[in-house]
Amino acid sequence: MVNPDSEDLSKSKKTIEPSDQEKKEEIQKIEQFMEETAKEEESLDALKTKTQNYLDQLLRLQAEFANYRKRVEKEKMEALKFGRVIMIERMITILDVMEGALKHSQNATDINSLIKGFEIVVQEFFRFLKSEGAQPLKTLGEHFDPHLHEALEQIETNKEEENNIILEEIQKGYTLNGQLIRPAKVKVAKIRIKETK
Repeated sequence: MVNPDSEDLSKSKKTIEPSDQEKKEEIQKIEQFMEETAKEEESLDALKTKTQNYLDQLLRLQAEFANYRKRVEKEKMEALKFGRVIMIERMITILDVMEGALKHSQNATDINSLIKGFEIVVQEFFRFLKSEGAQPLKTLGEHFDPHLHEALEQIETNKEEENNIILEEIQKGYTLNGQLIRPAKVKVAKIRIKETK
């Protein structure tokens, strides 16, 4: 006699146990998942390597830039130092001319040789200023320009063509490489306003 409970038990075992086909499908799914996971890990490893390479490159560039800045700063300081040396050498040359003029004036008996000595000193100074990029402003006979000239006095004139013309330079003005560093102080002609009766 067959026990009905045992029959039910065998039926339930059959339903619980997967078939061979189901087992194969599960194994294939697991293998596919493992392959995908391995590919993802490879991709992740490649990204990690790439990221590390970028980080290394960034660190190298930062170090190179820091070294570049230090080198540029050092070169700038050297250029300033060298520029000072050149300027001092030129000033010494002017000082030599001044000392020569002073020595010559002590032995000179006439005023003309004294004047000549000072003219040489002034010319040497102008040469120095020009070599540094400084230029005196043209003033006499020029139209007054408030951006370049400072009018210390206005002189009345009856001539219309002289209006706003610089008649006298009191102090020279200078530009350095085209930029005004000191305006010229001048006397300017102004047309006399005719009084109406």
